[in-house]
Amino acid sequence: MRILITGGAGFIGSHLYEKLKVDHEVICVDNFFHSCDSPARKVSKYADVRYYNDIEPYVKWCDVVCHLAAQIHVDRSITNPQETVDINITGTLNVLEAVRKYDKMMVFASSSEVYGTAQEESIKETHPLDSQSPYAASKAGADRLCKSYYETYGTKVAILRNFNTFGPYQADDSYGGVIAIFTRKALSGQPIRVFGSGLQERDYIYVDDAVRGYELCLSKGLWGKPVNIGLGETIAIGRLAVMIKQLVGSQSEIVNVEGRAGEVMRLCANIDVAKGYGFIPQTNFIRDLEKYIRWYQTNISL
Repeated sequence: MRILITGGAGFIGSHLYEKLKVDHEVICVDNFFHSCDSPARKVSKYADVRYYNDIEPYVKWCDVVCHLAAQIHVDRSITNPQETVDINITGTLNVLEAVRKYDKMMVFASSSEVYGTAQEESIKETHPLDSQSPYAASKAGADRLCKSYYETYGTKVAILRNFNTFGPYQADDSYGGVIAIFTRKALSGQPIRVFGSGLQERDYIYVDDAVRGYELCLSKGLWGKPVNIGLGETIAIGRLAVMIKQLVGSQSEIVNVEGRAGEVMRLCANIDVAKGYGFIPQTNFIRDLEKYIRWYQTNISL
């Protein structure tokens, strides 16, 4: 099968490329704004989903698109909402139009952020979409745009709502994931900044489980259906900072700073739907956190 990955030089896209290239012909495209230093970056081609003509030839070539290209940073979406809408909504529209034109298949990388703070103990796919930031709203808009293409045109598009993901190659700068950022701070002895109370709860999966979510959508043809991929367990951000500090034996000070606008307080996945299709998460949070820290110590220069 021929597979196109948009955002293929990004964190999850890079891991997806490594897994899919074993059995398929895969092309990655990216605009390299915030790509990671992975093997996939070296083979990725330039394309920007904001421009239909950039993406159309690649969609025409492939059998299925894994659409991961996005502006994913909440704070950046607050300072530049237009850019976020252009990439996340207009970019998704461009991909959908090409997919519809050439009768291809698509898996869309939605986000748990579309739900906002959990209104239930765990979040089912039927939970209200109560987005709390421009980023989350843009992903919710693109998510529902995909659903509308399935309902209106019969476009074969699956909607994957991954919860928080961590693993090798995740950015550790201001646009990176909190586990990567905390690890860098702890290893370098810098203060670990925790926004707000630190009581915010997140459901973390190791990146291998995130990739399994894409494989599930492709193998089962879950067209028109949103699917949560998570662990179903949470950890508070403040507790996470303490754990990482202890695991690396750091002397870093943990400092609470002013909370961020648009921050969600709790995300916890209900994965009954995914389990019904055979998905069983393999993440063991402590084991995989230790594994990630060892990878970081070995591969990243501070």
